[in-house]
Amino acid sequence: MIDKENEVVLLFRHGVKHNIPPHKINYRANIYALKKLGVERILAINSVGSLKENLKPGMFFIPNDFIEFTKKREETFYDEGKVVHIDMTEPYCPDLRNVLKSILDKNNFSYGEGVYVCTEGPRFETKKEIEIYKNWGDVVGMTGYPEVVLARELEMCYVSLCNITNYACGISKNILTVDEVLEAIKEMEDKILKVVEEFINYDFGERKCICKDALKHAVIG
Repeated sequence: MIDKENEVVLLFRHGVKHNIPPHKINYRANIYALKKLGVERILAINSVGSLKENLKPGMFFIPNDFIEFTKKREETFYDEGKVVHIDMTEPYCPDLRNVLKSILDKNNFSYGEGVYVCTEGPRFETKKEIEIYKNWGDVVGMTGYPEVVLARELEMCYVSLCNITNYACGISKNILTVDEVLEAIKEMEDKILKVVEEFINYDFGERKCICKDALKHAVIG
């Protein structure tokens, strides 16, 4: 969907009917399509589970780093030809992160920041996996990687707005269900739309962040 007035592209990573599981999403094709359409800034919406008791369901979360445990995903545009080592010191656009935080602060929406742990899916994580992940990260999800890297490889700005839908397995004593996740998303829907609307209408101006020149010192040969 393209809004020509605001030059906005809406992409459903799971498909319009939400019938593409996380490990089957063609992340590389999606990011490439956005680049070809002239997109410079990406606001990704990700549902996540909390690894920390203070990050409660119903809160937002803005990642500033990630750890990934995916297995089968196309994760670079540079498998052949040029050798590219893209810098990931700040994987999420710092300028867009500041914009998101200002919008959340303005609306008094509770949020946290920290490390996003990405797993392959489509199954939920085991208790033992979560015991390990909670020492390394703050939230866990299945769709945040490799989008963030692919966007940087194409010198696009990328930021993630995560909605915390549940506590991860073992953090809560309750068994995790899809119904619980869907209900939490529904309850946060109005807040998510409010943030997206204000993000779309934000006066960004010219890009001056690290993302726009990401390839400058990353290419060998």
